[in-house]
Amino acid sequence: MLPALPLPRLRRTALTICAMASLPLLAGCSSESDSIDFAPACPVVEIPGEAADYYQYSGSDHDVTHLVARASLTRVVGSCEQGEHRTVMTNMKIGLHVERGPASKVEVINIPYFVAVVFNGEIKSKKEFVAHVSFEDGRMQDLTHTSNIPITLPVSRHIHSDQYHLEVGFQLTKAQLDFNRAHLVMPTFHKM
Repeated sequence: MLPALPLPRLRRTALTICAMASLPLLAGCSSESDSIDFAPACPVVEIPGEAADYYQYSGSDHDVTHLVARASLTRVVGSCEQGEHRTVMTNMKIGLHVERGPASKVEVINIPYFVAVVFNGEIKSKKEFVAHVSFEDGRMQDLTHTSNIPITLPVSRHIHSDQYHLEVGFQLTKAQLDFNRAHLVMPTFHKM
């Protein structure tokens, strides 16, 4: 039982108790209604031109009769969300167009590709993967995509997710890379 207080003092005490009791509720409400959490910016994805196409030949001849497989990157889709302990979680899938060549003797073609994390022009991490594309039903080409590739990027007050960029391409042998460089058609611009 509360001690008897003069009426004005009782009102002030009651208001103070009510106000103090409601502070946690108000604090909870204000932090939810006043803060707006946006998804973090996703890093830009770059596909180096010389690693955007994949050609596999049987032997050293580069004509269509010796073509085992040809692949190209069609698209990259993904999303980003805030991770734990000052990180950003990036999830991405890579679209592939794969063709089976006349020299192919197998029903499953393995296409190697990579994803690299670049920060300030320096590759910080690179991981190689293999896409297994099945042609068991007799098809000669397939539009497919990789499984989800999760990437955790460390961030801080001075490092933001938009300071990173990702590089995606086919993991090529030296011979395949030389072939792409020799046959890569660079765009040209003309004055109008």
